[in-house]
Amino acid sequence: MTLTNLLAPALAASAMLLGSAASAATIQITITNNTGAGGFAVTPLYTAFHDGTFDAFNIGEAASAGLELIAETGAASGIAAERRLVDADSQGNVNPSPSGPPPIQPGEQVTAVLDIDGANNQYLTFLAMLLPTNDTFIGNDDARAHRIFDDSGMFLGPQTIDVTGSHIFDAGTEINGLLGSAFVVGQDIALGDAENGTVQRAGADITEIFAGAALAPGGVLGSGDVLDFFRAPGDFNLLSIEITEVSAVPLPATAPMLLAGLGLLGWRMRKSQKA
Repeated sequence: MTLTNLLAPALAASAMLLGSAASAATIQITITNNTGAGGFAVTPLYTAFHDGTFDAFNIGEAASAGLELIAETGAASGIAAERRLVDADSQGNVNPSPSGPPPIQPGEQVTAVLDIDGANNQYLTFLAMLLPTNDTFIGNDDARAHRIFDDSGMFLGPQTIDVTGSHIFDAGTEINGLLGSAFVVGQDIALGDAENGTVQRAGADITEIFAGAALAPGGVLGSGDVLDFFRAPGDFNLLSIEITEVSAVPLPATAPMLLAGLGLLGWRMRKSQKA
């Protein structure tokens, strides 16, 4: 048996070990609600890392069951199941407020540290329900709008995603109104009237409906930030999503010993063959 044949299984195992380690990275996501007192909140932000095939929604098309659930209640279980059906290797996370009720309220900041397989999950999708509304949500319409890793799984560098009015959509699943709205005192999210529409960009009727509404955590919706959304949607900065790399995942402790052992074995076999 040749040296190559003897070493082939070990070399294959080491290549798999090294490849796996090289493609994993630890990243930090920091989400900041930039609105002032009396501004919009969002349900815990759902973040999904995928290969670019997971397209959560399209303008002009009916919302999926998973998108309807997150747009009406903030629950991400349905959209997570839909993601896994499209891309089994994808990774998802829910990022709640660090204190008090789960929604990320005006002025709050949320930080999460995640281990991501960048070689299989190069792109980021984010989704959350806008509060207070009954079926309005934030998200990225283009599945490949936010690339975080290159094809080999290397982190592409720090980036900040500004979530503006252009990222706010009406799911078209309920008629807009106080009835069935979330985060409003005295309302039950199970009582909204079905609309049977399609996903569209959110309109100014949200301000007309919800301005002055009594919010569940206290206060009313009515800051200047809310009005700015409809005056200049592209300039309305609702959230900032900052993505940085904490560190590349180091090689497992056994990897250097494995490589050294393979080198020593090869040297001894060559020496024996010469003898």
